Amino acid sequence: MTIVFFTGCNTPAKVQSVDTKESYLTTVRWGENDLQEMANRVTTNIISSSTIDFSKNYSIGKIKNRSHDHIDTKQLGDKIATALLKSGKVKIVEKDSAKSTGIFFGKISSIFKKNDRTKDMFFNFNMTLTDRETSSIVWSHDVEIRKVYKKALFGW
Repeated sequence: MTIVFFTGCNTPAKVQSVDTKESYLTTVRWGENDLQEMANRVTTNIISSSTIDFSKNYSIGKIKNRSHDHIDTKQLGDKIATALLKSGKVKIVEKDSAKSTGIFFGKISSIFKKNDRTKDMFFNFNMTLTDRETSSIVWSHDVEIRKVYKKALFGW
């Protein structure tokens, strides 16, 4: 009877916690860093806006995904609402509430290009605040993110 043992030289995989505020780019596709960056940049612009009446109540409406990637737009809207509430400057109420005088709507689109050596992904997130009574746009802002991957000419 022969017993054969196989042992490998591979080290075991290492799992570690990382800082959620750090950027770890591994792909040109949509990721958590993009979600955080878009939410932070939109929130900062809303809070610093001179066209928004902060004595009124607002709600977060639908954010449409027109990009090439699956994007959890509900999570993006929730992240923006949470940041606005934490600022203490913006009052957020339920979307269908009669107390809401304006609604934030959004749309994410993307352009994806590639060739033999390069992949290029461009995301645009547009968010607007619409007055419920007049249907006029009170505020609008675009956030753009572009990621480019270039394969090395030589190497593995």
